[in-house]
Amino acid sequence: MNIDIKFMGDSALVILYGAKQMKGGSSTIPQDEDRIQLETAGIQQDYLCLYRERPLWITDIVPCFSSIGVYYNPVLISPVEAEDFIRRRLTREAGPVPAETEAMSIPVRYGGEYGPDLQAVSEALGMTPEEVICEHCLKTYNVWAIGFLPGFPYMGSLSAKIVLPRKEIPDRRVTAGSVAIAGYQTGIYPYDSPGGWHIIGRTEMKMFDPERAEPCLLKPGDRVRFVRMGT
Repeated sequence: MNIDIKFMGDSALVILYGAKQMKGGSSTIPQDEDRIQLETAGIQQDYLCLYRERPLWITDIVPCFSSIGVYYNPVLISPVEAEDFIRRRLTREAGPVPAETEAMSIPVRYGGEYGPDLQAVSEALGMTPEEVICEHCLKTYNVWAIGFLPGFPYMGSLSAKIVLPRKEIPDRRVTAGSVAIAGYQTGIYPYDSPGGWHIIGRTEMKMFDPERAEPCLLKPGDRVRFVRMGT
């Protein structure tokens, strides 16, 4: 995987990876699920390598779908030294691949008032609601990034069988805890908010709580499984 590093001002740099067609639930749907997994796995590996052994001069690390932002204290290190450190750290020979984290189980009630779009999703895919639910629960998902709202996890990749573009007309209000799909991704809305993804279920787990020591329930690099609950 090619890596290109660009400076962002005097206290940050961005690590750029190969361009992907992956955009947050956009209508452009890539056709190669394995390619998505391979590319995002490389970014996840690099993020975890930097995050778990970060020196004091790194103030924040922000992973995304095709880049990682690294913020540093310019009083403690120069931009050139920061770039050199990151290039050396991210060489594949630098150490073993970080072990996978244990998957977190997230209970979900699907369909009905909890998943108002499940029936429409099923019809669009030519599947039954039960088949859509089974496909969604079948995989273990990687948390690729947190964004849009505090605590909103972008996770993937979905089975190609239940891939749909995001809605052409977003909903004005999506209920907190709603579990949604769009493109090759699945996510969970942490607050009541507008949203353009397809709502297929809802969880009672709180994605973001400012009173917790770690406000975000999930972080990049985590792994998630959805577990069906009775209605």
